[in-house]
Amino acid sequence: MKLKLGEPVPPMPLMVDHHSLPAPVVSTRLKEALEALAPRGVQLVPADVQVGDSVLRYWLVHMWRAIRCMDRERSVFESSRSGLILVSLDKLVLDEAVLREVPLEERLAFRLAESVVHLFHRTVVERVLALTPPPEGLRFIPVAEWGDASAFR
Repeated sequence: MKLKLGEPVPPMPLMVDHHSLPAPVVSTRLKEALEALAPRGVQLVPADVQVGDSVLRYWLVHMWRAIRCMDRERSVFESSRSGLILVSLDKLVLDEAVLREVPLEERLAFRLAESVVHLFHRTVVERVLALTPPPEGLRFIPVAEWGDASAFR
């Protein structure tokens, strides 16, 4: 896959370990940390990024495993009239009973089926955050603290 920086391109772009499209885009060292855990339902797609005269190898994290595990009683959201599509998601609470039914190796990294939210198990988070030097351009937000304004904090 070929990616390019969107306009306006800064004169000296800072290429960090994580960039975001609708799906995460990660550096090779984050890719290797993910691969070591072998999460099921995750495909790491080579993504070359043109930066000036250089082409840098990154990896698009395609999470094809989607789990319908939003607790609709405790989450705060607005759905379409049909109830099939989430129009907004203000607070996310996961249904732990549903997650207990899914083996850990199948929920190390997955996409929430109800919305475009990428979720990582704490073992993945701990492994990535233990890298030396620490990863740049990336933060993990615990589900209990996640909300519609999380991207702005």
